[in-house]
Amino acid sequence: MAKLMNNINFRICGLFIFIIFSWGLAWPINKMGLEYATPVWYTAIRLIVGTATMMALIIILKKFTWPRPKDYPLILIIGILQISLYILLANIGLAYLPAGRASLIAYTTPLWVMPAVTIFFKEEAGLLRWMGFLLGISGLMLLLSPWEMDWNNKDVLVGSGMLLLASLSWAISMLCARYMHWTKSPLELIPWQLLIGTIPIVISAYISEPSMQINWTSELILSLVYTGFLVTGLSYWSGLVINKELPTLVVSIGFLFVPVLSLIMSTLYMQEAIQGITITAMLLILGGMLCVVA
Repeated sequence: MAKLMNNINFRICGLFIFIIFSWGLAWPINKMGLEYATPVWYTAIRLIVGTATMMALIIILKKFTWPRPKDYPLILIIGILQISLYILLANIGLAYLPAGRASLIAYTTPLWVMPAVTIFFKEEAGLLRWMGFLLGISGLMLLLSPWEMDWNNKDVLVGSGMLLLASLSWAISMLCARYMHWTKSPLELIPWQLLIGTIPIVISAYISEPSMQINWTSELILSLVYTGFLVTGLSYWSGLVINKELPTLVVSIGFLFVPVLSLIMSTLYMQEAIQGITITAMLLILGGMLCVVA
């Protein structure tokens, strides 16, 4: 733990906690918004809100800069993989599955990250990190309980497939954020990454659903404000800062606390007792996090 405190400053810890809480609440709020709009249009409007607010924020903070050719690879990769593709696939999967289970499948990124960082990027992975990886994944699988899912149900297959692809897309973008060269700060690049991620989704929405089937309600507006500005804007920027500063395995295991928090908040909101399986999974994930940062 001492090594962790020496390597991670309080700003990074604060951003990590902010992401866990904002994303933990995002899944049920996102699910609420999808009751009033189709996945593609909800995604498009959410991205428009996120792009506009982050662009306004960097102008207010006097951090606005035009991207240079050296910035294009990071803008394209993060914009397409982590923003456009991940959010769209996650929202499609969320339309087929309950919010809690959808969030669990979407956070299977350690399954992709651990082999990649050890094979392709030669990131150090001693016995403790492998143990942390196994503990974290065990906790996730315990929460997910794939043996209880009806795999003969088409909705389960489609939704799970979309969410697994989303987790793969996010894993690749995390590795790129960690290992590619940054010429500008994440705050300066996030509006352009959001813009690149927004354009293909908006075009796709107009082509596939030109009638724009949206039922404007106060719930939908609140959902879009929360997921657009707080989750898509500020939280994505925070995630890029963390991905850039910390080992990818540490980040991916740490993000497993997001679905745990989502389940806890859903349980408290529904006024039901937290089940023993949730507590056990939380302890496994916490143990996994301690192992990978030791």
